[in-house]
Amino acid sequence: MSANAEKKDYIRVKRRNQTFFIHASPSDTFFHIKSEISKAINCCTSSDNDDDDISPRKMRLYLPPSSKSKKNGKIGQGDGDDDDDNGDASSPRGPIPDSAMLSDHDVKNDDVLYVTFVKNLGGDVPEDGDEDAWEKIEVDT
Repeated sequence: MSANAEKKDYIRVKRRNQTFFIHASPSDTFFHIKSEISKAINCCTSSDNDDDDISPRKMRLYLPPSSKSKKNGKIGQGDGDDDDDNGDASSPRGPIPDSAMLSDHDVKNDDVLYVTFVKNLGGDVPEDGDEDAWEKIEVDT
């Protein structure tokens, strides 16, 4: 490997019952990861309509919670009515900025990220702060 060559690893990006394996470098941005997911999803659609494509702008990436909470074989953002859910350690952190690099968040080989989509994929990208426009994190384990 040359001195300028950067080591590439795989990261896993999960959504519901899907897992995307993305070939990535520590210097890759999270927007690049979202672009790779978009390419993987959109290559499999048979539509000629670009409006059906899932844009990286309609995705959010999250780091997993620091201590995972499993309920019924799933990890997710609870509905808030569980007495034992304190909302801190068991909840994923906020969305990762597109410009951040994997190395900024210490994402390494075989680490897991979560992806969510805008609820209305055919609509516009929601305004910042419009949390109701986004899916909740729900991952089968």
